[in-house]
Amino acid sequence: MEDSEITAKLEELNKEFFEFCEERQSEGAQTYGPVAFLRNDMFQYMMEELADLANYARFTYIKLRLMEEMANARGVDMSAGSIGEVRIDHGVPFGFAAFTGISEIFNLLPEPEEGR
Repeated sequence: MEDSEITAKLEELNKEFFEFCEERQSEGAQTYGPVAFLRNDMFQYMMEELADLANYARFTYIKLRLMEEMANARGVDMSAGSIGEVRIDHGVPFGFAAFTGISEIFNLLPEPEEGR
């Protein structure tokens, strides 16, 4: 995949992210009112959000460790410098190769099938 294609994809995903944020804000405004955020205890709210974020990070750590253990059990070399890859679900790499640079990931993904 060329740099221009990667850049276009990143721009597409960036736009998608901001549209998702706007959608969430709009839904919140409809549910709670357009200025409800001004009545929130922002310190408490942010502490709760940070606790949620910490839990997501913990769960991600656990998932990564489980993937690593599964790969090791299958004899996949996960050491630095090893490609250490196993292909699952549509040929997407799983293992050390899944943590290479984003441009390398684009090169590893299968080409879309015609009509999809």
